[in-house]
Amino acid sequence: MEQELLRILRSLKSPRQLLQIHAQLLACGLAASPRLLPALVSASSAPSSSPRHAAAILRAAGAAASTVAHNTLIERLAGRRGRGGGGRGCSPEDAPAAYAAMRAAGVDPNGFTFTFLLRACESLGRLPPCRCVHGQIVRCGFGSDVVVQNALLNVYYKCGDPGDVGAARKVFDRMPDRDVVSWNSIVGVYMSSGDAAGAMELFEAMPERNVVSWNTVVAGFTRAGDMVSARSVFDRMPIRDAISWNLMISGYATSGDVEAARSLFDEMDRKDVVSWTAMVSAYAKIGDIDSAKVLFDQMPVKNLVSWNAMITAYNHNSRYDEALRTFQQMMIEGGFVPDEATLVSVASACAQLGSSEYCNWLSSYISKRNTHITVALGNALIDMFAKCGDVGKARSIFDKMKTRCIITWTTMISGFAYNGRFREALLIYNEMCREGVELDDAVFIAALAACAHGGLLQEGWSIFKQMVEQYGIVPRMEHYGCIVDLLGRAGKLQEAVQFIESMPFKPGAVIWVTLLSSCIAHSDAELTEYVSTKIVEIEPFDSSYQVLLSNCSALEGRWGSVMDARKTMRDWGVQKTPGSSLIQVGSEVHEFLAKDTRHSKIKEIYETLDGLIAIIRHSEYCGTRDL
Repeated sequence: MEQELLRILRSLKSPRQLLQIHAQLLACGLAASPRLLPALVSASSAPSSSPRHAAAILRAAGAAASTVAHNTLIERLAGRRGRGGGGRGCSPEDAPAAYAAMRAAGVDPNGFTFTFLLRACESLGRLPPCRCVHGQIVRCGFGSDVVVQNALLNVYYKCGDPGDVGAARKVFDRMPDRDVVSWNSIVGVYMSSGDAAGAMELFEAMPERNVVSWNTVVAGFTRAGDMVSARSVFDRMPIRDAISWNLMISGYATSGDVEAARSLFDEMDRKDVVSWTAMVSAYAKIGDIDSAKVLFDQMPVKNLVSWNAMITAYNHNSRYDEALRTFQQMMIEGGFVPDEATLVSVASACAQLGSSEYCNWLSSYISKRNTHITVALGNALIDMFAKCGDVGKARSIFDKMKTRCIITWTTMISGFAYNGRFREALLIYNEMCREGVELDDAVFIAALAACAHGGLLQEGWSIFKQMVEQYGIVPRMEHYGCIVDLLGRAGKLQEAVQFIESMPFKPGAVIWVTLLSSCIAHSDAELTEYVSTKIVEIEPFDSSYQVLLSNCSALEGRWGSVMDARKTMRDWGVQKTPGSSLIQVGSEVHEFLAKDTRHSKIKEIYETLDGLIAIIRHSEYCGTRDL
């Protein structure tokens, strides 16, 4: 019977089922069974239940409750990150109380009790609880337990001041017995603190080393970007595992040395999915997407991380249509369920392409799957909906988010501004100020840009002054650019020039270009020429600025200046960067460049274009003849 009840306890799916089985155990007199009580406590302290119920069960069991049963509750509490685990109001802070109840019931702790309590201390990230548990460890006679001492060493480092190895080193020096884990831990502590010399001194003094010892040192050097030292240790290793190779490959990839990474990758006898993914990411980082794709296609086994790496690679290199095609392929061929990283990447690609079809599909997928909207995913969705023109859905996501960061607010402000709803953008800004959110310089750029595009001169000046005087943020070039844009759009061109010339640093070309567009809009030829001169002085070799100045001269009929600008570009060897256009046809996004020859249907496209030009010319000829 106990075996059947144990099976039921391990398969419970709801608090109601828990109460039913608990009642049955009480009726049968088995609530304090040594076999069943730990399972009952485990079920009662699951995220969907209340650990307070588990504590009540242990109190009712009294001295009959075993150390294992109490440890089960302490372990569950130690693993709960932050308050409200499962909405039940429990956290690692409750673990010491569970331990106190255990001692009050006369139940003795064991080594596991203290490792679980130390895990709770690590979650809390504070030293005082660590010291309290340390006192109990000594008092209960576990000062020589090497497993407990190893856990204590690590928690002292993780809860202390960043980079301070003093407390951890004291624990290590006072340990009566040390094993290889102890040595690995203290070496890892020194490496994490940035003291590579101290770590190597301890490493060389180790009485015995295992592959973890070597990997700890290699990982420390690769994390610090010291690939010369990492390679030196790697070459000394008597035995290497997949982790050793992958650490080196990832380290070289992070440092940008793809050739070294590829050399090790090719040497590797047994490549795993981590090795392949690291190389795909390495090529993606330097922008060699074609090589990344070749490796990706050759992978014998792919996991979700591999697919995410390829999708992210396309995104980071502005090949958003291929990112979406890869996502489709993952869903069809891979059969993987997208995680947060996947959805954020897809939302980002949709936002950049303005793809309403994918936008609606992604929204529907998230809704049907009842996907939890994290802060990162929420931010990506707000940006996606806003850039696809559905600012109403963007606001809906914003309102549903229980937790927001400064990026959330900034994205929502920019989203309203992007869709021409400038007043609503400022309402979000004002709401953020009322809620006491800690503001950064980026959110002021978004708010000032909304004012500039909306022609809200007074509001823009007010926000700029608030940023400087109330929040003490030193304006950057972007903030000054927003004010210049604000003044220029309002026709206050001379004020804008005075503002630029009063800036505490030399204005960049972007500032003058911002004013140039306003000068053209307000037909101020004299100021246009003055601003153009400033731009040429700062950026004489930038093709985009040269083309802009040439176009400005053409608009004003100054064809001599146009020819001069074009001649200057030719003489200096300045090449105009071609513009591109994107269009979505069905579920596929097509990109075109001027004089493009890359498209798979380029022949049909040019034939159609020639036909359209012929029709236009015929229409013009007929119209002229009729006149």
